[in-house]
Order: sequence, then C-alpha cells, then structure tokens
Amino acid sequence: MAFKPLDWFCQPVANGVWSKAVENAFGAYTPCGTNTLVISVSHLVLLALCLNRVWKMMKDLSVQRFRLRSNYYNYMLGLLAAYFTAEPLFRLVMRMSALNVDGQPGLAPYEIISLIIEVLAWFSMLAMIVVETKVYIREARWSVRFGVIYCLVGDAVMLDLILTVREYYNESVLYLYISEVAVQVLFGLLLLFYIPDIDLYPGHTPLRSESFDNTAYEELPEAEQICPERHANIFSRMCL
Repeated sequence: MAFKPLDWFCQPVANGVWSKAVENAFGAYTPCGTNTLVISVSHLVLLALCLNRVWKMMKDLSVQRFRLRSNYYNYMLGLLAAYFTAEPLFRLVMRMSALNVDGQPGLAPYEIISLIIEVLAWFSMLAMIVVETKVYIREARWSVRFGVIYCLVGDAVMLDLILTVREYYNESVLYLYISEVAVQVLFGLLLLFYIPDIDLYPGHTPLRSESFDNTAYEELPEAEQICPERHANIFSRMCL
C-alpha cells in the first residue's frame, strides 16, 4: 500500500472487490481516485460557477437586471435542486456508502468530503435559482449550464464504474444512486433548454463600465479645447 495519509483518506482493501473486479492503474484505490478526480472536482467547479452567478445578481451593478414573467419553471428547477441537496446529505447523515462493496463500516474520508462538496454545490444551485425568482441576469448563465453538464459527465463515469461491480451492491443503494443520476440528467436537460421570458427590472440602470478618462476634450468654436489645466497658474502646471 501507499503512504499512511493516502491509506487513511482512501481506506483501500487489499485483495478486495475493487482490486480484483476492475482492471486499471488505481487497483484498490479505484473508487477513491475516480470519485475524487471526477465527482469532487466537477462539483467544485459547479459550486464556483453558481457562487459567481449569485454574486453577479446581487452585487455586480454593471450588469443589466431583469425580472422573470413567471417563476413556475424556476420553482420546478428549485425542487429538483433541493432533492440533489437532500440526497447526498441523507447518505452523509445515514453513513450510507455508494462505493463500499467490501463490507467496511461507515464512510471513508474521501467519500465524506465528496458528499459535503456535493451538498454545497447543489445548495448553491438552489440558492441561485431562488435569487433568480427576484433578479435575473443573462451573464454567466451558460457557464452554469455547462458546469451541470460537466457534473453529468462525471456522474456517468462513476455510474459506469459502479455497474461493473453491481453484483456486490445492495439493491437499495444501487437504485438510489441510479435514480439520482437519472433525475440529474432530467434537470440538466430542463436547464439547458431554458430560455425564460423576462422584463426589464423596474428602476434599475446598470453603471457604465467605460472610463471617462479617455473622453476627448470638447472643442470650443474658436478651436480651443476645454482643458482646465491649461489655464492654471505656472506652479500648478509644473506639478501636473
């Protein structure tokens, strides 16, 4: 086995199911390596994208703000996002592992961290959807959608790995994971093709992003430019 911190983090089982049933370079570290590199990383990306969009909606005064004509579609997306938040939280609280096929008790540290990241990512998605019912912006919406697609690709990779050892799984755990992935695919499709009807946000005018420093001086009829510095005293001109 590898050095102790990695063994503590992954808790591999020597000559276990993962080392025998799956042929790859990770061996007994297969669930740990795949879950960390695929699920955790993809959900960290989604978390960052959602937080960035929430910040733009709430704090960035340079973007144009709108209001949704109807919130019903967002309510449906919000319910799905709430389910994705609750499902990994339920597995975390109940210590229900989706990758333990060797009979080890509880959750390995890598799976605990992965579940926490999933909860935070989907909670940020839920928060973003709730904020959109009040203020909607066009900026960064496609980056969030591609972040969801990235997570779906990671889920597909993980599901394919799990199905290779499905005969060792408890059926309830396997069906729970498959149902989660299936509903996430539905969510991704609903979000990808969502083009809302919007109206301008009442009373909001975005701040101009360009600087006034580059504005050309206005010329007077006698062709003299307006430049207050030219009419300053000698000492002031020397200090400019």
